[in-house]
Amino acid sequence: MAGGKLMAATAYLMVAIALGALLADWGRLLLIGMLMCWGGDLCLISRDRWGWFLAGLLLFLLGHVLYAAAFAIRGFAEVEVWPLVAMMLLFALFVDRWLRPGLDERTLWPVRAYLLAITVMWVMAIASHAHEANGALVVGATLFVLSDLTVARNRFIRPGISNRLLGLPMYFFAQLLLGFSVAHG
Repeated sequence: MAGGKLMAATAYLMVAIALGALLADWGRLLLIGMLMCWGGDLCLISRDRWGWFLAGLLLFLLGHVLYAAAFAIRGFAEVEVWPLVAMMLLFALFVDRWLRPGLDERTLWPVRAYLLAITVMWVMAIASHAHEANGALVVGATLFVLSDLTVARNRFIRPGISNRLLGLPMYFFAQLLLGFSVAHG
């Protein structure tokens, strides 16, 4: 399973490179974000160890910060951002409340920081889409958020194979769509 996960993660990197991620500033940032996520995937293979989980969470957080920066460089419609920010903050508060019973002192703030980073990334993807339509980008970002909800559910709420069966395909499809987005500007 571990080798297959890293091969799939390598595939989304190759797609982004093949479609021109290195040709634009925003594409290069997106690719570096994908590399951070690849590293996060590597760390999360050892999912039962706290240190590896924390390292993976940090790498994914950095990936989302880089994605948000890439989307900002790509351009976004400022007028569209503020209603999105309000909606996404409500979403983040809902998720925080949902996760809170499963979090302890050592997980609370790292998970909250990650939730903030992925929410900002999602807002920037949607705002960038509003600026210049790129369906692969906004659908990819949205699927990333949804796949992370399955990871959070598995880790903090209700573990089970159904989380992985739903979350892993969504995650890899999300990353592929983000890789495809570089071909569309």
